[in-house]
Amino acid sequence: MFDFEIKIAKTAEEKNGALRLRFDVFKNQDNPASMAVSAKESETDAYDQFCDHLIVVDKTKNLVVGTYRLLLGSKTNPKIGFYSEKMFDIANIKALGHGILELSRSCVHKDYREGIVINLLWSGIAKYIKDNSAKYLFGSVRLNTTQPQQVSNFFSFVKNKYYSCDALRVYPHKEYAFKELSGDTPLDDYKETFRSLPPLVKGYLRLGVKFCGPPAWNPDFGSVVFFILFDIEHAPDTYKRHFLGV
Repeated sequence: MFDFEIKIAKTAEEKNGALRLRFDVFKNQDNPASMAVSAKESETDAYDQFCDHLIVVDKTKNLVVGTYRLLLGSKTNPKIGFYSEKMFDIANIKALGHGILELSRSCVHKDYREGIVINLLWSGIAKYIKDNSAKYLFGSVRLNTTQPQQVSNFFSFVKNKYYSCDALRVYPHKEYAFKELSGDTPLDDYKETFRSLPPLVKGYLRLGVKFCGPPAWNPDFGSVVFFILFDIEHAPDTYKRHFLGV
């Protein structure tokens, strides 16, 4: 029987648990045989020291099994800004002013992906939103493909129904642009395209996130990422009731 706790990491041990989980998921997910050798390694960067780290702990094993990295606009280091700024020009998002919150480095332990941990993470994010009066969430979502045709199909899919207004457009910096992208790929079956998406992407779409522009190439993980924005005021009523209590 699981006994979970959702919290903001306060101690070095708790934060290191999140960093080790990130290493296992991002670096070892394609090479499980290396996990025992690298169990104490961590995945970290210059942004971590300015962020809060939301964690889900399996108390029966004293193990961090889920995490999100949270960075409020008021806590950014002006020299490096948000993580998203490495790949994207987010001037239109920063112009929204106070109340912007970046989510990044989301991951769940491979043995805990049945849904409970994801729900706990979103409950924790909702509490953080309320505690810090956040109005907009943003970040990037990673596709599970780098094939140009599949990426282009997805881009056409989101432009049809899930695209932001022009005032919130975000573009990748030139050196990170996904150069093989075709912006006019016709789609015959939108329902089938939706069914083929990763569960996290489908969850974001159901939540009402907007995709703000073409994708970027993320050299940190060798993947294709899209910038997304979530206006909390326009969240579905079911989300507000379940997570925000309004």
